[in-house]
Amino acid sequence: MKKILIFKTDRIGDFIYFSPCLKIIKDNLKNCKITLICSKYNYQIAKNYKFIDEYIILSKKLIKDFFILKKISKQNFDYLFQMDGNNNSYYLSMMFNSNIKTTIFFYKEFKFLNFKLKKYRPNNLIRKTFSNYEFCDENYENKDNTHYQKLYFRLMEKLDFKIKDKKNIFYLENDAINIFNNTFKKIPKRLYLMHIDEKINRVNKLQKENIIKFIKKIGKKNQVIISFGIWTIKYKNDFISEFGNINYDGKVIDFEADKISNIICISNLPLNLLAVLVNKSEINISMHSGSIVHISAALNKPIIDILEVEKNNEIDRWIPEISNYKRVELDKLNDFEI
Repeated sequence: MKKILIFKTDRIGDFIYFSPCLKIIKDNLKNCKITLICSKYNYQIAKNYKFIDEYIILSKKLIKDFFILKKISKQNFDYLFQMDGNNNSYYLSMMFNSNIKTTIFFYKEFKFLNFKLKKYRPNNLIRKTFSNYEFCDENYENKDNTHYQKLYFRLMEKLDFKIKDKKNIFYLENDAINIFNNTFKKIPKRLYLMHIDEKINRVNKLQKENIIKFIKKIGKKNQVIISFGIWTIKYKNDFISEFGNINYDGKVIDFEADKISNIICISNLPLNLLAVLVNKSEINISMHSGSIVHISAALNKPIIDILEVEKNNEIDRWIPEISNYKRVELDKLNDFEI
């Protein structure tokens, strides 16, 4: 049996973005055991992936994680994938013996005097321990070496793995579907999800007001549910004040009996229920919230990203290869029609 070790300790959206490769690995190495090194955040959804046989949850504190991994460090692995780009993961990967180690290295160009130089991450000593790798341009200029999913698939091809499908994979939890259906009653069919997370903290007050106008325009003919991310959101109270709010607590929410308006904020919605809401929505809108974008792509749901024009190159690297994706510039939101 082939033994596979995968480092993926980053965010939930990042994990889903890598999910096609989990199936590619399992399809090509049918008789294998996959051990995933993950974070407590992405474990929430990683635990639902049938391709994974064992989970190790890290704290992201190097010394503590060293002792967590020491228990399995004497094992010999056939393949090691360090796929989260985390500096601690690079160091920790050196603890393990593996026939083939795979990763992405990063470089950034900068000028010093009249010279154009490159700064690499990780350091040269760590780079020498990996035999299968690609370089990612963190200046976002070289499109061939910027898009993460393209780099993932290129690494799979270098291992002579056949790639049958490049689509994101996400599993809705049956319990979550049942809870959602028993909690949210008579939601209108024309449902749009607007997810707001900490990325809205970048916008100014005028831009925030334009987002509110945009939501009102959608809400004239459709039900709009506004959900919130888990981190601090600068304008959260502005949206709640404008549209009203329901704090999710497990009690039944009847959109007809409770006379809920066309636009409503719902706070404290757990991730597994938010994923069901993503699946029930006609279109999912955000300022490129990773979990929303990548779950939507997996579930064949249209995506609209609202972005500042200067963020285009940075976000291009995160767009799923297979998705129904559309982008609108933040400052042109008033002219945009869905």
